[in-house]
Amino acid sequence: MIRLTRAIPVSSFDAGATVAVGRDRPEFLAVARLAADLARPIGARDVLRELLGPRPDVLGWRVIERCVDLRLLERIGEGGEAALSEIGRRALDHGEVLVPEEGIWRFFVVDDPLVPAVLIDVQRLEAEPVRKEREAAKEARARGERSPQPERSPDLLRRCCGVGPLRSVSHGPLFQLVELGERGSSGPRGQLRLEFTWDAAPSIRLSGRLPSHDDGERAKPIDAEVDLPEVVGRWRREVLWKMLVTHATRVPGPELDRWRAVAGRSVVPATFQSLPDAARRVFRRNLDVPASDLQELGRFDATVLKDVHVVPATQADAEAWLSWLQWEAVNDYALPIELEQKSRELHALFPHHQPRALSASELLAKARAERGDRSWCLLAPSDLGLWS
Repeated sequence: MIRLTRAIPVSSFDAGATVAVGRDRPEFLAVARLAADLARPIGARDVLRELLGPRPDVLGWRVIERCVDLRLLERIGEGGEAALSEIGRRALDHGEVLVPEEGIWRFFVVDDPLVPAVLIDVQRLEAEPVRKEREAAKEARARGERSPQPERSPDLLRRCCGVGPLRSVSHGPLFQLVELGERGSSGPRGQLRLEFTWDAAPSIRLSGRLPSHDDGERAKPIDAEVDLPEVVGRWRREVLWKMLVTHATRVPGPELDRWRAVAGRSVVPATFQSLPDAARRVFRRNLDVPASDLQELGRFDATVLKDVHVVPATQADAEAWLSWLQWEAVNDYALPIELEQKSRELHALFPHHQPRALSASELLAKARAERGDRSWCLLAPSDLGLWS
């Protein structure tokens, strides 16, 4: 699996605004469900017949009007029937109705190519903290101190008006910024951790805490998956993997492509000397990748590609590798016929090369030259005449 991470800055802005917030309103969801089930525009008599029973038509029209105000339905013509809207479909999917609420809000914003929703969360600010802030500003002016001037709402945030509805990364209700005040004030800043993983499919998560003026105890914890941006759809996992491997090993992309065609899967050619013993035994290794700048995906911290399949880079590497495995396999008393059988098994591990295996006599000569603990597994039966 590919796992890439980086820290992304989070800014906040406090302003008066109208925000539509997802609420549990089953009576309005029932009207949206009716429009979805009938798959056509609905009118007062549909509402009365299916939901309210015998009532005056005016009551049915009032229900329709309220659902239009909540944007669950869209008018078809002037003052007539209404059809299910896209917001209504989202409301049915999530079981929430967006209800507009006016107040002072804190908006949390990120600007990152892998986070398509710039506005990731909103918090309604309680009246008491706002009142205290105003009193503190008034006292500062009385002391002759210059109080902070209201700031123009950031363009990045202003462009979020009407976008959505959006899902809160703090697992709050759906929301949509309907109207934003012209001015406000900058709020706390901080960072979140972005994790981009790609196994069978790509996935992006944000984790950490939303910035707050309060102690960390009150800061909202974040651990949420976000929608994939369009930029990810323009990539393939194999291309991303190849870029990371090239960055880590300096093996050119065309060489990796050639080996993929030969091996039938993604592999990394490696010299025998560069591999630790564990990798030589299983033909896999963990590959350390330095911090990477991946074009339109952005810059990521150093990472590790786990269990990367490796193959010998050259014929000489394959022969050195096979000889090493033959010697490693000597861990008990052995006769020539047993060594030859093991050599054939090990040779099969190199389907893309034709390395020459050490013969039994060459292994015996190595044992006599090294005289280590492993050597006695060959020397003892040879000295007893069992090799004759």
